[in-house]
Amino acid sequence: MLRSQSMTKPEAKPKGAVWEMTKKATPANFIFPLLGTGVSYAAYADDLAVSGLPWKIGLLVTLICLFLPFAALMMYRRSNLLWVCGLILSIATFAMYFFFGIFAYFYYFVFAPMSPLLRLPGLFGGIALTLYWAGMSKRAVMHTITSTSFVKQAFEEGASDFRYRTQAGMALFDRFNKERSPFPKIYSCIVFGIAPFCLILGRLLSSNFGANGVLFALAVLGMPVSLWLAGLLVRIYLVMVSLPRKLEKEHRKPVLMAD
Repeated sequence: MLRSQSMTKPEAKPKGAVWEMTKKATPANFIFPLLGTGVSYAAYADDLAVSGLPWKIGLLVTLICLFLPFAALMMYRRSNLLWVCGLILSIATFAMYFFFGIFAYFYYFVFAPMSPLLRLPGLFGGIALTLYWAGMSKRAVMHTITSTSFVKQAFEEGASDFRYRTQAGMALFDRFNKERSPFPKIYSCIVFGIAPFCLILGRLLSSNFGANGVLFALAVLGMPVSLWLAGLLVRIYLVMVSLPRKLEKEHRKPVLMAD
């Protein structure tokens, strides 16, 4: 009898959650910092001719946001470790924060030509708002982790590991966080509303309505979005990086992404 010409090919090993997370995060890691870099060059180095530092910082951030996930991928290519996936997702979230927060808002108050009476309140006010919002976000997340049953329900303990399903876990977190939020909703309205109001007021009082009008509009729109991203970054890091590492140390078991 003739041997069959068709031979069964060996099945490829699954590449793991770290590979999948890296593929999903790469577009954000590339597009947002590079877009900020390009606009920074056109605005601050070319049009306003004030400094070439913004686009150089943006290029460095772009390279870092691209390099770090791929470095993690090389080390944990076929891994499902949750904290590695969380770290990659945190980098992608920071890449988006760089565009809306650092490029759109802080670049404007550091490099754009304006009166010191407008520059200093805008700069230090933005720093204060960001730190305040990040601190309140951390407090809310830690309250959900330590004072509710979120960890027991979201992290399924097996004989040799913990399993965490991202979508189900985040939905569960939203339910507990919404029910047990440590700060009232009015705080969110104040934080998201005060920055644009102050920016518009300062702009109306300024006599400079020239070429940096687009940058001003980006700053107005960027601050609320950057605050939301800062809170999201805190949440991702605490739930998907810090908490899994803590569980691994306490129980001597890896925490894996089950999706």
